[in-house]
Amino acid sequence: MSNGLLDFIVTSSLYADYKIETNPELEQLVKICHNEVRFEMFCPICRNKKVFMYDGGIDNSLIKNIWNGLHTIGSINSGYEKYNPLESIEHMYFRFKCSLNECHKLEYVFVRKGNKIIKIGQYPSSADIDIPQASKYSKILGKQYYNELKRSIGLHSHGVGIGSFVYLRRIIEKLVYDTFKEAETTGALTQQQFEYQDDGEHRNGMEEKIKLLKGFLPDMITANPKIYGVVSKGIHELSENECLEYFPVLKDGIVMILDDIVAKKEKERAEAEYKKSLNKIISNLK
Repeated sequence: MSNGLLDFIVTSSLYADYKIETNPELEQLVKICHNEVRFEMFCPICRNKKVFMYDGGIDNSLIKNIWNGLHTIGSINSGYEKYNPLESIEHMYFRFKCSLNECHKLEYVFVRKGNKIIKIGQYPSSADIDIPQASKYSKILGKQYYNELKRSIGLHSHGVGIGSFVYLRRIIEKLVYDTFKEAETTGALTQQQFEYQDDGEHRNGMEEKIKLLKGFLPDMITANPKIYGVVSKGIHELSENECLEYFPVLKDGIVMILDDIVAKKEKERAEAEYKKSLNKIISNLK
């Protein structure tokens, strides 16, 4: 999304905050309410990604006042302190509708504290939106790690940052070690090579092990092995708020990795089916 405020509204966790203190943020608010920006999101009712658009919630007179203030001569570069049209409101509510079925809604509620808005509720929850999409990864992850992916998403949606990172790291580790087993089966890599350097020193870094699996793991992770380091740092060094802020990016990275694996396995299945059908035809022609 190109609109930072809209991105915050629909992707942030509960109790996350966002400053609306200068004209750019106010302009973004006007664009949202004038339906100038739309976004793609998984619709829990359609069970697929759909385009959503603004459907109400903010008083029209407030938006009109903001628009007029922004376009008054001399106010173009004024800051929040000079022009604060939100000062009189305590809560903000946004409703968006699905482009396929206008009865399908996403709703978000915020409380204003000073120059910040704080998310205090949404429906459906982030978990309701994200977890159904995760179901296609259940076969790859298995029951335990699929539940951990859901748990990670659920924790983030309820404002738990560091805890959500713990499960993300476990999922990355599983994908790496499962892929190593595949590489070992083909004879491309031995346990010794995976665990130890040429000089006999133990490989302590997961990032190094990820690089060794180039050609087996999706390019997404072998080209960006530091995703593991960021997740680990989140567990040991980052604050709750930092983890909450970074979670969507890291989760999306893991999802892209899983998507690559799903696509690879689907291609292998299709090729096997084709080979079987072709062999049947050849056999019939003999």
